[in-house]
Amino acid sequence: MSELVLQMQGISKSYGGVEVLHGIDLDLAPGEVHAVIGQNGAGKSTLMKILNGVTLRDTGTIWMQGKKVEFQSPLDARRHGVSMIFQEFSLLPSLKVYQNVFLTKEPRRRGLFLDDRECEKRTRDLLEEIGAPDLNPAEYVENLSIGAQQMVEIAKALSSESRILIMDEPTASLSHGEIERLFDVIGKLKARGISILYVSHYLRDVFRICDRVTVLRDGAKILTRRIAETTMEEIIAAMLGGRLAERRARTRWTDATEVLLEVSNLRVGRSVRGVSFALRRGEILGIAGLLGSGRSEVVGAIYGVLERSPGAVRVQGRRLRPRSPREALRAGLAIVPEDRRTQGLIMDFSVKENMILPILRRFIRRLLVNDAQATAAAEDSMRKLNVKATGPRHLVRFLSGGNQQKVVVAKSMMSNARILLLDDPTFGIDIESKQEIMNIVSAFAEAGNGVIFISSELDEMAAHCDRILILKKGEVVDTIDCNQRHDVSEEMLAGLIQ
Repeated sequence: MSELVLQMQGISKSYGGVEVLHGIDLDLAPGEVHAVIGQNGAGKSTLMKILNGVTLRDTGTIWMQGKKVEFQSPLDARRHGVSMIFQEFSLLPSLKVYQNVFLTKEPRRRGLFLDDRECEKRTRDLLEEIGAPDLNPAEYVENLSIGAQQMVEIAKALSSESRILIMDEPTASLSHGEIERLFDVIGKLKARGISILYVSHYLRDVFRICDRVTVLRDGAKILTRRIAETTMEEIIAAMLGGRLAERRARTRWTDATEVLLEVSNLRVGRSVRGVSFALRRGEILGIAGLLGSGRSEVVGAIYGVLERSPGAVRVQGRRLRPRSPREALRAGLAIVPEDRRTQGLIMDFSVKENMILPILRRFIRRLLVNDAQATAAAEDSMRKLNVKATGPRHLVRFLSGGNQQKVVVAKSMMSNARILLLDDPTFGIDIESKQEIMNIVSAFAEAGNGVIFISSELDEMAAHCDRILILKKGEVVDTIDCNQRHDVSEEMLAGLIQ
């Protein structure tokens, strides 16, 4: 390997006396894409934040091109050529593209006045360099797709002449086409000698785009391998240490005579245009489509989060016109929303408080909450879903992403719902948590309930769904019966939704 552009040696970090990083070593070569992977809580984010100057390390040294460096802030890191593209972008929506790209480093005329024309020109040049010439530098960021915003983030990093880019879950919110475009851009960056640390839960992406992979587990480095010299099985074993829960074999059956939920001619603005389907007892019904296809709007309208017109929704034959989620909950529906942090959880509430919030009335006796009963119910749910926390009073803010999502699922299950609406329930969480959640969902369907399942991971849909609706531009264009066909796969579904 040629001269290293980065060496991190013996990096350790503790919080409250608990060591979360144990002497990590990591290096990076010029023009290399190096994946850093591991379960939620493995230490990936802490290590990347130390490199980006967000978090200060306790021990260890960082070398860049043979020189020892100290980063006290993200500004220090940028001055040394390190930029981080977070999963939640740092762009200002109300500013134009070129204003975001050169924010705080705008070119000036006569040393005093901002030179907008030069700023726009340089931004256009950067966008052309990374293969995004169709992106208008004068467009407001709030009008851009997620994929386009990611291109802006990359241009912003390059405007600082960064030699190292840290990409945190870069494909998590992208469509198939946007992922392909991103991979093309990464290829161009590699050709320019720019090095990338690639943090992701999506192992297929890692094996496609990365040169090496480092696996962290419980704050320690388990292995570093060249991608060409390892296998998916070896990586998963290193991530989990043999802890992966086995995928339970679901008894696939559907009672075609009992319809739990019937949707007729559902319309939501311009997003959903006349969608109709039925959900039967014991069935997991998938809705597959690209971002923007209207899939999230369908479940939002059913649950009463979004206004629909005209359309009809019937639950076990009774018409449902929810003016609020509370009415949908009373009718036997529960939802796991797309964004757990803003829609599914109150981050500064405890695990118990989040779990019992929808069913608080059950625990009220003489105007007081029976804390013992509420605690027992929460502990029971934590045990069933294997929520890793110090106890029911643990604040959800301090749980890993996978355990936060388990709390959202547990909250839905505790409502005794018969119909579960899942909007990307395994998005951005670790492999073990994904498997545990899907085992719970399968058991829920086996008990005679119904599930509507949206997922960005088409292999999950192929593995778990009984039927899959293909949604394009707000319309159902095809229905796949997975129990009757043996060719249902990720590749097949990707072809259909494209």
